[in-house]
Amino acid sequence: LLKMHTFSWNDTGNDPYCFVEFYDHRHAAASLAAMNGRKIMGKEVKVNWATTPTSQKKDTSNHFHVFVGDLSPEITTDDVKAAFGPFGRIS
Repeated sequence: LLKMHTFSWNDTGNDPYCFVEFYDHRHAAASLAAMNGRKIMGKEVKVNWATTPTSQKKDTSNHFHVFVGDLSPEITTDDVKAAFGPFGRIS
């Protein structure tokens, strides 16, 4: 089940983005590898690990959150769930 507090959404700019939290790291990693650069609703999205900006390389082995950027302004929570749900259980 996708809960709004684990699915962060920003649609104030021209390129809305969200964060998707998975229960399992490997599911998050699989979604990142498969979905980065893919089109959702006709717009190519950017998917990366959700981390804070830093100059040091971060260990993402325990991360379950992925950042999804460059979303279509028309996208809904259900659209994101449909796109990322096949990779594993989303918290």
